[in-house]
Amino acid sequence: MTGFINRLKTVPPMALFLGLMGLVPFVFCGLGIWATGLGDLRFSLPLIAIAYACLIASFLGGVRWGASMQNNQSEKLPRQLVVAIMPTLVALIAFMLALPQAFTLLIVLFVAQAVLDINAVEAGDMVAWYAPLRIVLSIVAALAMTSLLVHTLTH
Repeated sequence: MTGFINRLKTVPPMALFLGLMGLVPFVFCGLGIWATGLGDLRFSLPLIAIAYACLIASFLGGVRWGASMQNNQSEKLPRQLVVAIMPTLVALIAFMLALPQAFTLLIVLFVAQAVLDINAVEAGDMVAWYAPLRIVLSIVAALAMTSLLVHTLTH
């Protein structure tokens, strides 16, 4: 755990701040769905969460696209570009599904994308600080979507 915290300390402060701020909608939706005091807003939270998760998935694909262009490794480029567009396409499919299936697919997408990003860091295709950041962000986003999934299935 100490090693992970030390690696997390290498994340540039602005990247860490913006990444954590990007979790606010996930956390708000994931916790807010259980709060009866939110009134009718509570019923909008699943759709808000799905829309936001789809936007973030597309953003993650854009990060991969940018890294691929920056690395300029011609033998890897076609595969890297295909991998880069997959989050957007999978997110579009999720957006068209019923809530339980959408949340399930988005959870799988976020976990899979995190694994791919960590592997890209280990391969030297992305900066080293990206891996610990992605681990934290992916865990929180997946937990929030799991909360929404459980609520959807039980209510």
